[in-house]
Amino acid sequence: MVKILQRIPKVVVFIVCIPLVGTMFVKPDKSGWKQEIEDVSFIDECFAVSVDEDIGIFYYSPEEFTQRVMYRMIPEDIVFSTSEDFIADEDAAHDPEQEYLKALSIVCRSNIVAAWESGQCPDILEYDAIKLEKTNFYKIHTDALSDNEKGIRLNELQRASEATKGAVITREDKVIAAPFFTTSASGMLVSEAGDGVGFSLNYAYELARQGMDFYEILKYFFGDIKVNIYE
Repeated sequence: MVKILQRIPKVVVFIVCIPLVGTMFVKPDKSGWKQEIEDVSFIDECFAVSVDEDIGIFYYSPEEFTQRVMYRMIPEDIVFSTSEDFIADEDAAHDPEQEYLKALSIVCRSNIVAAWESGQCPDILEYDAIKLEKTNFYKIHTDALSDNEKGIRLNELQRASEATKGAVITREDKVIAAPFFTTSASGMLVSEAGDGVGFSLNYAYELARQGMDFYEILKYFFGDIKVNIYE
């Protein structure tokens, strides 16, 4: 098992310091993206995440919890459509929404796995160990199922999570914690590289709209990293 070596930096505005391969995996032609046809991630068989919520304790598989964290973290002012909304990018079709969500899913999964490894790989990873803001994930998910617009968002992120199943960010073959943050809605269209503090939930969406795929987006914020299937 790999061990986390990188410490998470602080962010002034808001930062989460920590806090399956599925349908038609979109693989960019990048030497840093290691993904072979026989690669299979068994992360869901390794541990579960326990969350003490208002109505009881819930246990989520790592992949399911990745989707819960994604939904909680996507800025409210980012609206997803039901159409494919492809943008022609040279000779390839590009879906900005999915590229953004794929990048986010890998960020969230990496943080969950990094917290698990940092805790010596327990069978049950307690929610507090991920150091994410207190949230009722079950209620948020249930409410989304009864709301059309929220349901669209939920379906889109599920599709992206499945397409990147098991993928984590690594540096020197070690899973790294991948901090992320958000700015106010008014700053959404302002270019921001993150100043070395991690993944900007707002600006990553703009990078996807400009034509970057999920791997390019992750490289933009985290530099010399690779994306590998966790085995």
